[in-house]
Amino acid sequence: PEAAGSGGFGWLMSMLGQTYGFPVPAGGSGALTEALARRLESLGGVLRCGQRVDRVVVRGGRAVGVRTAGGETVAAGRAVLADVAVPALYGELVAPEHLPAQVLSDLRRFQWDFATFKVDWALDGPVPWSCEQAAGAGTVHLADGLDELTRFAAQLATGSVPDRPFCLFGQMTTSDPSRSPRGTESAWAYTHVPHDVKGDAGGESLTGAWTAAEQEIMADRVERQVERFAPGFRSRIRARRVLAPPTLQSLDRNLHGGAINGGTTAMHQQLFFRPVPGTGRPETPVKGLYLASAGAHPGGGVHGAPGANAARAALRRHLAPSLAGAQRLLTRRDRTGRRQPDAGRRAGDG
Repeated sequence: PEAAGSGGFGWLMSMLGQTYGFPVPAGGSGALTEALARRLESLGGVLRCGQRVDRVVVRGGRAVGVRTAGGETVAAGRAVLADVAVPALYGELVAPEHLPAQVLSDLRRFQWDFATFKVDWALDGPVPWSCEQAAGAGTVHLADGLDELTRFAAQLATGSVPDRPFCLFGQMTTSDPSRSPRGTESAWAYTHVPHDVKGDAGGESLTGAWTAAEQEIMADRVERQVERFAPGFRSRIRARRVLAPPTLQSLDRNLHGGAINGGTTAMHQQLFFRPVPGTGRPETPVKGLYLASAGAHPGGGVHGAPGANAARAALRRHLAPSLAGAQRLLTRRDRTGRRQPDAGRRAGDG
């Protein structure tokens, strides 16, 4: 809460929550992905899954396509939009010789956001919150005031696994009754842990190796935190699934060590400093290549803003030559001194 960047985001999120709530897609978050895929395919797009890209093909300083791990080259006539983690794009997918030395130097100081530890539950009843108002909230933030938030942040900053993990808690059936049978609850919570664990504030010798035993210990700790605010919570658990940092990365390589935000949102890596100083736009040092992931401004979240920004930037660049040609046509005709309303209208429409 004391950090200017993340503290400001907390304020913004509170305002958005008060104004719009925290909406979720009916049927699960996969429904959002499916809607995007349907939209793409309705416009003639082709979606190819299960094919890993291992190189952005660059010729003459311009991205002209991608190469898959199977050796196939897919040409890009207009642009390549990279929805990948920043360190994976610069220096891996794009060879270092195609990048300015300053970008590569700045990338060595790139900072990830903290790792994430998540637990999913199937509950045989609603969460027994002490605070009645929490029962109707789709998303609940669990901490005993700002002092406990500060304590949690200090433990993370010093490399300790927090003993009272601040949790973001989701009540999915409360938000969407289709998620589980009537009278039950589909719930989850996630918290943050250090990437490099130096100690365990909970005194249970967690090392950050996240073995099966460590995952169970941490999941129990998360449940105890929920229990503080909802006595009897653990008695309603019928099943749980644990997603430790290595698990999240195995499901999506972009989630480095379980970092879900594509990099810290601290001020030194936000706005025009995101992902590195001087690159606060979707454009990259390679022409025709755009950064469309959470590594770009404004960062992570279920809002699609980095991808939308990248798409708009690519469209602007593609449309710019034709618009410039139309402007030149209009200017030349204006210089004749004769009124050419039809020609002007055609140029403007173009």
